[in-house]
Amino acid sequence: MSSNGRLDPSELAPIAQGQLRKDAAAAWNAMNIESRKRGLELVPTGSASSYRTYDQQVALYNLYKSGRGALAAHPGTSNHGWGVAVDVPTQAMRQMIDRIGAPFGFSKSWSDAPTEWWHIKFQEGHYHGKDPGPYGAAPSPGPPPVATDEIVLYGTVVQNKDGRLEMFKEQADGSVVHRWQVTPNGEWSDWAPFGKP
Repeated sequence: MSSNGRLDPSELAPIAQGQLRKDAAAAWNAMNIESRKRGLELVPTGSASSYRTYDQQVALYNLYKSGRGALAAHPGTSNHGWGVAVDVPTQAMRQMIDRIGAPFGFSKSWSDAPTEWWHIKFQEGHYHGKDPGPYGAAPSPGPPPVATDEIVLYGTVVQNKDGRLEMFKEQADGSVVHRWQVTPNGEWSDWAPFGKP
C-alpha cells in the first residue's frame, strides 16, 4: 500500500507542469480549461509544488528547521505527499481558483494551511467528470519537458518572514540555486547559487 510521499506512479496523473493523485489531477485539469478560457494558465510553482515525494518533504522540512525556509509539514504528513495539494506562484492564480475552483474541488476554504495564500487543497466529491489531460481543449504549449543531466528540479517555494517568496531548485551536481522576490509580491531576482549552511 502506498504511503505519503511514496505514491505509486499508477496513482498519479499529469497536470500542466506537475502531477497529482488521479482524481485531483482530473479536477485540476478541468478547472484549468475554465481558467484558460478566462486567459490564465494555472500551474504549480515548481516540481515539488504539486505531488511531493517523501525526500522532497524532508528537504523542505530541513530548510524550515534551519530557519531558511517557510513552515513545512513534518515529512510524511504533507497533503502534497498524497497528491492533493498545489502551491501556486501568483496571486492572480490564487484569485482565479477562488472564483472558479470550488465546483472542481479546489478552494482555500478547506485548506490545511490557512496562513499560506499559495497553498490550495483538493477536496473529493465536487468534480465527477473525466480527466481532459493537462492541456485539455487548449493547444499544447509544445513538447513535454525532456529530462536532462543538466538540471533536476526539486523546486519549491517558501515564504520568508517578511512575506517575500523564494524558489529553490537542485542542479544535477547537487548544488542548489535560488531566486527571490526583491519586495513582497514584487519583481524576482535572477537565479543565484544557494550557499550551504
